[in-house]
Amino acid sequence: MIDIIIKIIPGIIIAIFTSSVAAYLTAKWSLKKFYSEKWWERKENAYSDIINALYDLLQYCEIQREDWLGETGYSDENMKDFGERHSRAFWKIKKATTIGAFVVSHEAEKILIELYKRPQLDWAENPPWECYEQERIYYHEALTRIVEVANRDLKASRT
Repeated sequence: MIDIIIKIIPGIIIAIFTSSVAAYLTAKWSLKKFYSEKWWERKENAYSDIINALYDLLQYCEIQREDWLGETGYSDENMKDFGERHSRAFWKIKKATTIGAFVVSHEAEKILIELYKRPQLDWAENPPWECYEQERIYYHEALTRIVEVANRDLKASRT
């Protein structure tokens, strides 16, 4: 009986050791994957916020341009809502530009900095609709570039 126990003990020790190592590695890889997925979600949320804010800025400039040209029929309440969305979007973009590449890529940070430092028409010397149109063009370009960068950074594919 003792001979059988002596022959079984090395197998038991090996089984315990290998199962312990396997459990440790599985836990380590699972945690790594969990944190990687959480980081991806943070990046996705940051890009979504930036994209939505850029769209709101673009939309505001488009509406204001049309309003100055007399092409819109929005009520004062709608215009106030557009103005509030513009203000929130402006500060989101400013925050994303200031915080920089903490979550988003350096390329996205560079696009936001370029947007922030863009040349602007003088509102006192140019008609408002031209100023809004120029702003709309800058926001549209930044939006297009950020979407491209986000797709690459998040490894998103359209299938």
